[in-house]
Amino acid sequence: MSSDPKHAIRLEHGDDLTDDSYEIARVWITNNAGSSVWIAAWALDDPVAFGHLMAETIRHGARAYATTYGLDEDAALQDIVDGLSEELREQFTEITTIQEGDLN
Repeated sequence: MSSDPKHAIRLEHGDDLTDDSYEIARVWITNNAGSSVWIAAWALDDPVAFGHLMAETIRHGARAYATTYGLDEDAALQDIVDGLSEELREQFTEITTIQEGDLN
């Protein structure tokens, strides 16, 4: 992957990232080929806090879907939660670790 991937999320108009800012997760999807996920567990050492961050991320996702596609935000949130619950319950795909976690 190049340093500036063609389909990276634009970060303009966002918060100013400082030396005290940490990227916790990076998620990419390739159509019909699955996902690539990196987690910097060393930067957020409490799994419960990571869960809270994922919940906040899901809430932001609902708003993004609502504003992008003209959906009701609560309905989008419910759909995301339903998809999350279904994947956690059924575990449709097997995950493969290509880079073990470490304390950078």
